[in-house]
Amino acid sequence: MKKATTPTCCLTLPLITEKWQSDKLNKRFEIARQIYNSLLGHELSIYHELQKSDEYAEVQSQIDSILKQDQELRDSAALKKLFQERGVLLKNAGLTEYGMMNEMKNFYKHFNDNIGSSVAVHCIASQVWTAFDKLFYGDGKKVRFKRRGDIRSLKGGAITGKSGGTEIMFKGTYIEWKGLVLRIKLDPDNAYESDMLQRHVKYCRIVKEPGKNKDHWYVQLMLEGIPAVKYDPETGEVLHSTGRGNVGIVVGTQLIACVSENDITIREMADKVQDIEKQKAAIQRKMDRSRRTLNPNNYNENGTIKKGAHKWIKSKRYILLQKELAYVQHQQADVRKRQHTEMANEIIAMGDRFITKDIQWGEYARKKTETTVNEKTGQPKSKKSYGKVIANKAPAMLTGIINQKLVSRGLAGIHKVPTDVKINQFNHITGEYTKDDPKVKWLVMPDGKRIYKRIYQAFLLQHVKEDDSLDIEGLARDYDKFLTMHDELMCRLQAEGKKYPGFDPKEWSEPTVQGQSA
Repeated sequence: MKKATTPTCCLTLPLITEKWQSDKLNKRFEIARQIYNSLLGHELSIYHELQKSDEYAEVQSQIDSILKQDQELRDSAALKKLFQERGVLLKNAGLTEYGMMNEMKNFYKHFNDNIGSSVAVHCIASQVWTAFDKLFYGDGKKVRFKRRGDIRSLKGGAITGKSGGTEIMFKGTYIEWKGLVLRIKLDPDNAYESDMLQRHVKYCRIVKEPGKNKDHWYVQLMLEGIPAVKYDPETGEVLHSTGRGNVGIVVGTQLIACVSENDITIREMADKVQDIEKQKAAIQRKMDRSRRTLNPNNYNENGTIKKGAHKWIKSKRYILLQKELAYVQHQQADVRKRQHTEMANEIIAMGDRFITKDIQWGEYARKKTETTVNEKTGQPKSKKSYGKVIANKAPAMLTGIINQKLVSRGLAGIHKVPTDVKINQFNHITGEYTKDDPKVKWLVMPDGKRIYKRIYQAFLLQHVKEDDSLDIEGLARDYDKFLTMHDELMCRLQAEGKKYPGFDPKEWSEPTVQGQSA
């Protein structure tokens, strides 16, 4: 599908729905799921037939053999040529986005009273292509059919020069979709909302969110342009303005450290999210007991699920628990996003150029496959990774929100330093690189000063140039001021009694705590 040439921003507004309207929307979302699965199954059968052809199998085997090699040993030119050859085969078989959009006409016409061409072609078919796109060109392993309730949003189409979209249309105070009129809850006293509603509406998306007792419905208006500036209604001052200067950011699995010209912060990301985990675990245990009681034939004697397809019987209590779990998980996601947005607003107020390390969080979240042995004990090391912590804290989401806010303000996005540039191992006083020990949290500098390692790494990142080299003169010039801010931060955190996961400011003044010489 053709990408937009103008900037786009989003305004989310709640819908006022009656019971019959909510039922109608649920029916249409279920129809959309069935259409999605039908098209997916059809395209999947085409792909399986293509895999059986000798030409495709030969090209794919060559691609796989190159991808198994180390990054440095790969023949990039040959790999690019093979991808082009495979792309031609996929195109000839109709396995492209436009091919799937064209094929959609055979699936949605039976449900035309509820799902029209705009939603079917521009939304559902596009989602099917996204699944195959990840399989063909991304890190996807297989495409999956959607279960009941998996469809959470549907969008209408857009017409150049026409505001409001097609099929799912914005009409000022309500949304109209195939005869269904949904009122929008508007706040006339909200200046930001009023400003945004004056803009050109490219298209509309209806979103379903689980509630405690019923589903909640929202409309996302995709507007042309960048977001409006927010002002304090009492003082008239600009809210969430950006600062000046470089800001170095070190993002960990739980903590984030930022260093700017005039400030240093270290915070725990989404510190209110962990409180929901125990509640989720309790609901999941209740669901498991209910499922095992009603489906004893689907389990082996040792308690594991038998292989193969099964028919699962769900009690009314189980269905209620499913809805409760969905609501709790939605609450968790909502709290996480709200805290990340608040933290992002605080961080962008520190400067206008932001530098961090380019970290692939998926690699940290995956469970290790190789078995290693502890040299001291002789016992196998745990294969656990940071998957659960990363899922709770979502560090990539935080950096993504910061980047989005910067771009929407007309600034350059976050500058990400490649992982092969070992800035975190550098000491600007000695000019030497020291292998980083992840167990050591505090650095003992050559001048005897104790600095928390992540904060010092953020100080180094603050002085990274556009070409990923370090500004050595700037490091030497700003070091004394940095030390003063660091010590003031430690004293303040000690006085407040603050303590974060893996970071205790009391250790700053304890000489018995082991530090790494930098």
